[in-house]
Amino acid sequence: MKKVFIPVFWGATILIAILSNACKKSSATNAKSEKYQIVTGTWKQTDIVLGVPVSVKVGNTRYDFPAGTSMITNPYLKAFGVTAYFQPTTSNSYQFSDSGTYQFQGTTDLILPVAGNAGKWTLEVYDAVLKLTAPSAEADPHWINAITTDSLSLSMTVKIPGLGAAPLNLLLQKQQ
Repeated sequence: MKKVFIPVFWGATILIAILSNACKKSSATNAKSEKYQIVTGTWKQTDIVLGVPVSVKVGNTRYDFPAGTSMITNPYLKAFGVTAYFQPTTSNSYQFSDSGTYQFQGTTDLILPVAGNAGKWTLEVYDAVLKLTAPSAEADPHWINAITTDSLSLSMTVKIPGLGAAPLNLLLQKQQ
């Protein structure tokens, strides 16, 4: 009996030790990702551009705007009156704190009506989505199109008065 008990006892002890260690969260699990650390900081808006190609017919003339066309500087969009909606956003700055809050300076009524100028932020879906949450607890998620240590491109759908919804990219430059 003693010979059977000792291997079973040690086997059970080892199994319990393995299972208890397997269930513990490592400190690496709770660490913030590299992308989270890149987003943290202050960003200045550099442009808002079309996210997809757009073709518009005005009278008998068709105007083709490729993806990447500036909503702020394109002369045709200026002539059509579209630029006037985006011009107030040109000096916007966006601050994302390490504690998960955001503070935006400037006009956000058109481009970020849900998020507003302050709230909380997180990265979701494998850090591919920047989720802004307004104080009202309403979520405003934006796909991250591209990110480097000094540039950030966020997708957004903007409802342009009189024209409808347009898929756009908000281009940001990190401030030092």
